[in-house]
Amino acid sequence: MEQTFTRASYDRMLQQLEEMKSRRSAVVEDIKEAREQGDLRENFAYHAARDEQGILEAQIAEMEARLDNAKILEEGEVLDEVAVGVPVVVQNLETGQNRPYVICNAEEWLDVENGASAQSPIGSALLGQKVGDTVEVEGPNGVVPFKIVSIGAA
Repeated sequence: MEQTFTRASYDRMLQQLEEMKSRRSAVVEDIKEAREQGDLRENFAYHAARDEQGILEAQIAEMEARLDNAKILEEGEVLDEVAVGVPVVVQNLETGQNRPYVICNAEEWLDVENGASAQSPIGSALLGQKVGDTVEVEGPNGVVPFKIVSIGAA
């Protein structure tokens, strides 16, 4: 499934992939050292290192698949609907104030300026919407209506 990312999000994911790949050799070394400790049936270090290797390989495969199916939104390019990794500006219809967001995957939203997790109330409400659409978001003080002002313009 194709996902759209800004150049910055795509580059950040590429860097994360390279960091994961560079950890491979350390994990292989941990397995080697643990294997040298003897009986593998009750060797906690060996099993922990193997588990870590499995998790790491799964994360690498997932990231490679996401990057292989990525569409990169170049600066200034505008989309017709809100997508993960794409800047969006919304207007709070109660206050009239505009606020930018970048809808992100759960694991990266803290690292992204103006990030909002796709699983959060605002993120899930905005995904797939178009400029001019109005969404209602359940917040701590009740439901807040937002209007989508722009998508993709950085």
